[in-house]
Amino acid sequence: MRRMSRILPTVFTSILAAGIASGALAQELRRLHPEDPVYRQHQALLEDYHAARARNMKLPPLSILYYAPREEDTLFSIAARLTIPYDTIATLNRLSRPKIPEGPLMIPTQPGLFLYDDPETDLERKIAGRLQAESTFRQLHIPADDQTARSQESVRFYPGTAFSSAERTRFLRVVFMDPLPGGMVSSRYGYRRHPMWGTSVFHRGIDISAPFGTPVLSAAPGVVTEIRRDPQLGLSVHMDHREEYSTVYAHLQEAMVSVGDRVEAGRQIGAVGSTGFSTGPHLHFEILRDGKNRDPEPYIR
Repeated sequence: MRRMSRILPTVFTSILAAGIASGALAQELRRLHPEDPVYRQHQALLEDYHAARARNMKLPPLSILYYAPREEDTLFSIAARLTIPYDTIATLNRLSRPKIPEGPLMIPTQPGLFLYDDPETDLERKIAGRLQAESTFRQLHIPADDQTARSQESVRFYPGTAFSSAERTRFLRVVFMDPLPGGMVSSRYGYRRHPMWGTSVFHRGIDISAPFGTPVLSAAPGVVTEIRRDPQLGLSVHMDHREEYSTVYAHLQEAMVSVGDRVEAGRQIGAVGSTGFSTGPHLHFEILRDGKNRDPEPYIR
C-alpha cells in the first residue's frame, strides 16, 4: 500500500480545488501549539471553514500542511490538538489503522474524508461503496509517491463527512472471523474456576464447544509459526497476523497446516479435539497483541 506520509517535504503542496490558482506551498507545522505561527494559521483556516458551513456559504479553498510526528505523538493526540477529526488525517494519509508510520503526515485545513480514485484497502473500498452516490465532493490532485510534483494522484474530498460506525470499528481494531462457526462459547476470557482443578485461574482465551472433528478455521490471514504439543493445551496451532496480532488454536484433534504455511482467513487449519487438559471436545482460542493476551470476543466479527 502506498503511504502518502512518506512523501518528502519538498513535494508537499497545497491541495487546490479546480479553478483555484496554485502557488501557495505547503508549510511545516513545527509545534502543535499556539506559539507556532503555522499552527495559528491552520486554526484560522479551520475557523473560516466552520464559519462558512454555519452560514451555508461557499467553502474556502482547502490547503495541506505537513507535520513530522514526535515520539510521544499519537494519531488521536495530533487530531485533538489540531481540532481535526482523526478519520480526516487517516484517510488523507491512507492509514488503515491508528499507528502512525514514519515520515511526515499531511494535515488538512478542513474536516472530512479523503477517498483516492484507486481504493487499495478494505477500509477504502468500504468508504467508496458508501459514498459512491454522494455528489458533494471536490476532485483534487496531490503529488504521488514517486516524489515528483509532476506526478499526481486524484482524490475526492467529502467535506464534513466522517467514518461510519462500521468503518470506525474496522479502523480502530483488527476484526477476526469466528474460528468455529456454529460452536458455543463455554468459558470466557478472565478469571474462572478451573474445570479440573477447582481453583481460581486466569483464562487467557475463550473455549468454544463443538463435536469432535468440527473444522477449526483461521480467524485472519497469517503465517503458521508453531505447531505444539504440551500437557496443558494439547495439540495447538500458533499463527502470526499483521498489525502485531497472533492467535492460538488449542486442544485440536489434528492439525491440517505446517509451520511456515501462509493461510487465508477461513481456511481449515485443524479439527476440534480434546487433547491436553480438557474435559470434552472444544477449541481454546486466544488472541494476542504484541504478545499480550486480549479478550477475543470483542474482536470476532
